[in-house]
Amino acid sequence: CNLLLEADSYFNDENVDMVRINKHSTIKYYCYNDSCTTNEAGINALFAYIISEFKKSIKQLEHNDYDEYLLMWLSDKLFKIHIESIGKKNIKGYMDNFTLNRAYEKYLKKDKVKSNYWDLLNIIPGLKNANLKYMSEFYKLLNNICITIAYYNDKYVKSKKLSKYSKNCLTQYRTLYMNISECKSYLDLLNKLKGIYDDFRSSAIKKKRSNNNLATNLQTITTEDGVEMDAVRSFKTYNFSDSKCKFSKKKTASSKKMDKSSLQPSNQLKD
Repeated sequence: CNLLLEADSYFNDENVDMVRINKHSTIKYYCYNDSCTTNEAGINALFAYIISEFKKSIKQLEHNDYDEYLLMWLSDKLFKIHIESIGKKNIKGYMDNFTLNRAYEKYLKKDKVKSNYWDLLNIIPGLKNANLKYMSEFYKLLNNICITIAYYNDKYVKSKKLSKYSKNCLTQYRTLYMNISECKSYLDLLNKLKGIYDDFRSSAIKKKRSNNNLATNLQTITTEDGVEMDAVRSFKTYNFSDSKCKFSKKKTASSKKMDKSSLQPSNQLKD
């Protein structure tokens, strides 16, 4: 979470702060000619940096256990570039059939970096064929979870704020569930994120038994009708070829609900 939040701090909407990128020697290292000159090159270098630093922090056997979350982060940035490039940035709930892989091929592949990260992320079959918009929405949930965890670690005493951030997680989870529940692969992705939240929530409540409000302020994640689904923690493969997983114009109206979930910018944590 800390690495993803750090990386988000380099962005203003779809644009990365090139001055900061080129001043950060470790990130700049990944720039193809020791300097990033385009927005896309900056994103590539930043993503290569995230992957490298993240995999240094975990055991080698776990190196591919978190690839879904890394690709969600990249999808969030690519979707913003995509809707800007096609003039749809100001259309609420806009969605099309662009996949993550197609977006990478169109917007990032030509900007080389000193890393073959795209090939390294092939370990999870099918995931790159996920819809770009949905993957960006999964990142909104992950980002809300990370913000909740970061706020708890720093200022858990301020329970009203903690409750607000937890509610953001619940709202985004339910919004996603309403839109993707018929597709097993998307549902697995959703409940993998729920697993992160559940593990954090259980650990926090156990550590702070004297705080009677914590179990309430850190809300249980359920569907709109109050059903709590099982978290997914095991390795999964993904297949989005089923018609229930495909984008269709009929789904566009329901996808507009996703705008309601954007309760706060995905790169901000305020006191």
